Amino acid sequence: MSNSTIDLLKQHMSIRAFTDEPVSDEMIETIFTAAYAGPNFSNLQPVTFIEITDQQFKADISAQVGMSYIETATRFFVVTVDFNKDLIGLDDETRRQAEARLSNYSMLEGGVVSAGVALARAQVAAESLGLGCVTMAGAVGSFELYEERLHLPKFVKAVMGFSVGYPAQNPGIKPKLSLPGILMTDKYDQKQMEEAVKTYDDVMVKYYDKRGADNSWIRNNAKVLTRQEDLTPLSNYPVRKGFNLR
Repeated sequence: MSNSTIDLLKQHMSIRAFTDEPVSDEMIETIFTAAYAGPNFSNLQPVTFIEITDQQFKADISAQVGMSYIETATRFFVVTVDFNKDLIGLDDETRRQAEARLSNYSMLEGGVVSAGVALARAQVAAESLGLGCVTMAGAVGSFELYEERLHLPKFVKAVMGFSVGYPAQNPGIKPKLSLPGILMTDKYDQKQMEEAVKTYDDVMVKYYDKRGADNSWIRNNAKVLTRQEDLTPLSNYPVRKGFNLR
């Protein structure tokens, strides 16, 4: 079964090289109107996209996180969880109670899920207009720059980056796990997952080999998950923004 929407979803490619062709404001408005029309946490609408237009700022972020496709993107956005908007208009006592509730981790989690939904919809909307894009969790590594230059208030936390432009590359569609690796019935089946991962790992060995790389999904996971880096500042970032990890 298929239709144009399903075909578009299945043809996603992360684009990391862009042409110089401008992306109009009308396109951006269309993309984010569609993105924001989706579901969100308790209709708190706790997501705000902030575009960075200063080219030097984009270059500074790229240098810090090692992602050149932030600097070279036609349009670049920082995706934030934003509960500040929900505090506007509250009286002092109501705000005190609201902030106490917002400090709980479950609230941050709801905001992150809402941001993921909005970002995924923005990606599909952009691709439907012939644009390319890439979503970047690693862009949050520049959170100190965002705090300094974007003046993010309490309860507004950067969670992702989003680069958009006309594609200057065709990297091909990266294979994903088959359905047994993402869909189960009645319970989590460890044996099913192990078999799905083994099958997918064989697929990825061939995928990497065609690109001249000696790698696999399992080996790549091991590299990513054992990378030696100090994540303490990033882990403490939510607490700085008013969210307790409890």
